Amino acid sequence: MHESPWTPEQRATIWRAADEILADPSFRKSRRCVVLFRRLIEHALEGGDEDGIKERTLGIEVFGREAVYDTNTDPIVRMTANEIRKRLAQYYQSCSGHLEVHIRLVPGNYLLQFDFGVRVIPPTTAPELQTEAVFSGETISEPSAPMLLAPATEPAGALEPKHRARRIAVILGLVVVATVVSALSWTYWASRSRSNQYFLWAPLLNAPEPVTICIGDVTMKDFQAEDWAQQLAGLIAGQRLAVSRGGDSQVPVVPFVDSEVSTRLGGWVNSQGKPFKVTRVSALTLEDFRHGPVVLVGAFSNSWNLILLSKLRYHFQIDPVTKEEWIEDLQNPNKRDWKGSGKLLYSDSSTDFAIITRVLDRDTGKWILAAGGLGMHGTESAGDLLTDSGLSQSLPDAVRSGKQNFQIVLKTTVIAGHTGAPQILAIHTW
Repeated sequence: MHESPWTPEQRATIWRAADEILADPSFRKSRRCVVLFRRLIEHALEGGDEDGIKERTLGIEVFGREAVYDTNTDPIVRMTANEIRKRLAQYYQSCSGHLEVHIRLVPGNYLLQFDFGVRVIPPTTAPELQTEAVFSGETISEPSAPMLLAPATEPAGALEPKHRARRIAVILGLVVVATVVSALSWTYWASRSRSNQYFLWAPLLNAPEPVTICIGDVTMKDFQAEDWAQQLAGLIAGQRLAVSRGGDSQVPVVPFVDSEVSTRLGGWVNSQGKPFKVTRVSALTLEDFRHGPVVLVGAFSNSWNLILLSKLRYHFQIDPVTKEEWIEDLQNPNKRDWKGSGKLLYSDSSTDFAIITRVLDRDTGKWILAAGGLGMHGTESAGDLLTDSGLSQSLPDAVRSGKQNFQIVLKTTVIAGHTGAPQILAIHTW
């Protein structure tokens, strides 16, 4: 690391410009771009050079990849850097006048460049395209309309009625075939142009009923109960516990992250022209699951997740005595590699895990989509994968089937309280 070439005034200007960029809607909706852009700013202001900010280093530090991960099969850094370049271009396209500093990420490396005192000219309307001139010595004639020639032995119009009808039938048949082929081709390419993210949601979007988004709520009494771990373990084991409704004077508490994720999920569903509603766990009954597709947000904060999905291959588990939390694999129940690190705060640095499940419930005949983590960072990361278009390419092709059930296990690295990009660890389909 070299001595920073920037004066304190320049550093303050750069950070001020960076904060304005990150506050822009084109940036703040992508958590991957935010965390990588901040790291690149920090490296540049510390006087770092290209040798100190390689792709593998960023993958490990920013996105929590293993030290031996393959950058060819996991191009998370390159993909995010390209997204940053696009979003920077989009941001500066909306700017005009004098800028204190212009921040650029040149293709080919990850070292930011700063241009001070730049005047930005707003884009003008595109010039009209010039038509190509034709050389004076050349003549281009209009193609003549095709003519159907009658046999030389018969004058035009002397065809027998049955021959004329046969020709008309052949022409109509060719038109029908061409129309069908065109329609099928359009349908095929339209389906291929859809993102994996869209197909993940497709069964819920195609349902005739509105989507219900369900977020967890607990009363302060439940939250402070000494036997909360035993209660959760009981739900996972299939015990039906009494849920306080209406008459309880305690004020329900909705976890902040669950609320934030449900807001983003609702925004994504609405962007697809699909109506939705948001409700709390305590207000939802089993009968409501028969009335349309449901999205469950949260894991241990959402008792419906624990009740309905605890028999699937990947599910959440808790030790009622030690209160250790982990994701259990029914095919390898003794494995506890995917376990939480306690009740993390946003200032902590650690790892978190999450499960995304899409399943057609056999009892109700309706789709359930669940997104929850061992901790709040896992839930946040699952929400990113479901709503951030920049992450669509990381979704497996298995989600493209509109009739298949699947589960995805995620890992996210938490650095100084910032949730990193989701990393897919396991996929199960049936």
